[in-house]
Amino acid sequence: MERVLIVLPNLDQGGTEMAVMNYFRVSGLPFDFAVHGAAGYYEAEAESLGARIFRVPTRSQGLWKNIRAMRDLYRKRDSYGKHIYKTVIVCTEHSFAFIELLTAKMCGVRVRAAWSHFSDYQGASRLKRRLHFITRPLMRLFGNLFLACTKDAGKWLFGRSVLRDRRFHVINNAIDLDRFKYNPAVRAAMRDKLGLGGKFAVGIVGRLAPVKNHAFALEVFAQISEKDDTAAFVIIGVGELEDEITANAARLGITDKTRFIGMAGDLPGYYQAMDALIVPSLHEGFGIVALEGQAAGLPTLLSEGVPLAAAVCNLARHMNLSEGTEAWADVILTMKGIERKEIDLTASGFHITEAASKFRKIILEAGQ
Repeated sequence: MERVLIVLPNLDQGGTEMAVMNYFRVSGLPFDFAVHGAAGYYEAEAESLGARIFRVPTRSQGLWKNIRAMRDLYRKRDSYGKHIYKTVIVCTEHSFAFIELLTAKMCGVRVRAAWSHFSDYQGASRLKRRLHFITRPLMRLFGNLFLACTKDAGKWLFGRSVLRDRRFHVINNAIDLDRFKYNPAVRAAMRDKLGLGGKFAVGIVGRLAPVKNHAFALEVFAQISEKDDTAAFVIIGVGELEDEITANAARLGITDKTRFIGMAGDLPGYYQAMDALIVPSLHEGFGIVALEGQAAGLPTLLSEGVPLAAAVCNLARHMNLSEGTEAWADVILTMKGIERKEIDLTASGFHITEAASKFRKIILEAGQ
């Protein structure tokens, strides 16, 4: 079986990488990865599953260096002289990735897919956003398979017309729901480990980056802690805003009530320890954290930046950020005392076993 080359910025512990790895583990497709930068969280696991990892320069490090490196990958041949890659999947948030698809087409790659995990261009300037819309038709010109975690994510990367294209497919950000199911024994052990005792534990999970809106979350928790002295805040994630978030917690006087976990190896266990989950992101392609929290039976509050599709059961609700931190705090406090129980989401379409089977079928049929 020819191998599938996945192109993405890195294999760190982000939502895109998590989704890709979930499909790699279960689909049975042989993945290799073209990434930029230092080794990421998932690289050791990917290699243990048989993946090869190639580091290529970013376009900002040199456009022609990037093109040459990608060209060399696309042209790789096995010992029989056959091309190793007849399928490339570019995971991206913007349409400048048409360059990878164009290079693949010039190298004779049969299946040239783009996989959209975002519904906006995170942190982009006005000029870059404008260029994104200008070059978006080139994604459709040089690609021939279009994947997205939601229809909105597809519309963002490819344009509205692609939603009617038979080559467009929504690939749910599915997870192993069984890993996250509520487990009272795990909950008790993890709460003991974190010293939560009888506290009301509110959690936020995600990269420490502006789009995740930790500044808002800290203000919300400060309001909660004023009204409930049993409250504790659990922050899971790493990123460039770590120092700023730590300083803000100190400014708000909530450092002693906050658990900074960093990168969590046992993420399902931490969800068990929480009593409520907050996802105040400015925007998300899907919001896999919201799905994980609901799978663990957690009451979950989502901003309007998280797609409606992320609320897969009645444990989750959306609320506008403009309603303010005090209103958010009041809603979260109503979640205190909600009985945790096992939730069955197998019919939601987000169980990785069924989703990976669909994904595999799409990829293999496209290559025929």
